[in-house]
Amino acid sequence: MNLMNLDPATRDYLIEQYRRAGDPAMARGVQLADMAGGAVDAYSGLTDDFVRGGQKALMGIAPNKTGAVARMAVNPAFKGALRALPAVGALGGVMGAADVLAGDDSAGNKVMDGTAMTIGGILGAAGGPLGIAAGAGAGKMVSDAGQWLFGDKKSAEERRMEEALAQLRGIG
Repeated sequence: MNLMNLDPATRDYLIEQYRRAGDPAMARGVQLADMAGGAVDAYSGLTDDFVRGGQKALMGIAPNKTGAVARMAVNPAFKGALRALPAVGALGGVMGAADVLAGDDSAGNKVMDGTAMTIGGILGAAGGPLGIAAGAGAGKMVSDAGQWLFGDKKSAEERRMEEALAQLRGIG
């Protein structure tokens, strides 16, 4: 899926013409658009099996393979949403790891998050690297939800502010 729908010869010709005209920004723009198209193609190839699996699962629950569920399964917008899920999950995994490493939570909280992310990553391993990252992100989400539901429902910042307020009241 070339974003500019250009064949390589035309792309190279445009880049050269922009360079000769003294417009390196436009030449670089053509190169970046071509690289982005290559990245989209690569990602699409990586997620094809996931999308087909989601479509097959939907078709499996469609009673007569012709109703609204079947139409949804082949809808391009639905396919695009399915294609985005692994990237969203992987982003969640990366953000979860960053929170565990750089967050200001307690050591116990970090251990619980890390354990949940490990379990999620193992469960998502069937989906390859994106599945592992998505599973880790889901594990972090489940861990955070559990800590919020069964914890004191206060962030570390809120606890610090309460301690500071208590100290100020004790002084006055």
